[in-house]
Amino acid sequence: MRDLGTVDMHSQPGDAHPAWGSTTGDDSKIETVEASYDVANHEVAQRLGIGRGDRVVHRVRRYYKGRHIVLLHDQWLPGEVGARIHSETGYDPADKDAHERTDLYSFMREAGYQPAQTTERVSTRMPDPDERDVMSIPPGVPVLITLRTTRDASQIELETSTFVATGDRAEQTYTVAM
Repeated sequence: MRDLGTVDMHSQPGDAHPAWGSTTGDDSKIETVEASYDVANHEVAQRLGIGRGDRVVHRVRRYYKGRHIVLLHDQWLPGEVGARIHSETGYDPADKDAHERTDLYSFMREAGYQPAQTTERVSTRMPDPDERDVMSIPPGVPVLITLRTTRDASQIELETSTFVATGDRAEQTYTVAM
């Protein structure tokens, strides 16, 4: 049995990603493994409301607690959103080595987009072999899957993400305005 502590992936309106450092402690970090322009597959196209094969920015991150990877994050932006963020702010979301001086939603706002809402669907399943290897998940431990799509007030999709977290070390907490 691993005793690595629970990681709370707390989400609030306006968060670009879980409040990682504030909830996981000093031994946490986020590593951008990949960021580039790609083409949307069927699922990503559906989630972003674009055509299959359309240009997207695809970013892959690993979230660490100590030396353990506890969350994998795949994120896609419509290509025009990524290009506009780059041209308006100087930050290139398709460059894995680009310095992020703020979160992605702030970059969106600087580029003239207004993220207004996110929809998240949370489920569980058993990890696939790659996830089990990368996150060192013991047999019998499920993963927590969060599918998120961010839209503006006109319901135009600005971003979609898939988070895969280890089921024995993650929990979701939501703050919902009433």
